[in-house]
Amino acid sequence: MKSNVRNIVAGVLLALLTIRTFITFTSPISYQLFALFLAYTACVYLGAALSDSRITWISIEFAVSFIFLNCALLGLLYSPIWIGLGFILHGIWDMLHHPKIIKTSVVKWFPPICAVFDFIVAVFIVRFY
Repeated sequence: MKSNVRNIVAGVLLALLTIRTFITFTSPISYQLFALFLAYTACVYLGAALSDSRITWISIEFAVSFIFLNCALLGLLYSPIWIGLGFILHGIWDMLHHPKIIKTSVVKWFPPICAVFDFIVAVFIVRFY
């Protein structure tokens, strides 16, 4: 139970720190940073799958990372709402890694921290951009 609370607190603090850092820049630059960060997070599970070497999970993680990369691109080209949607989808993807529905090998504390982070950032983007 303590580790769950610790993971939630860590996710909240990291999200708030990231938001605070990115909003120090003017509007187009700040949401561009969120798009870059979404693209970066899209690669985390793919990297884990590559280190695991199971072709099925590499293929799945590659396909899903492509979705997040496209959300980031659409956010830059059309509307920041796409970036928010990408973070929501990534948060759901994190949650699927936590109970091991997705079999990519990651440390157990990472998915819940990342999910909390993603949902907070998504709400911020949708609300303020």
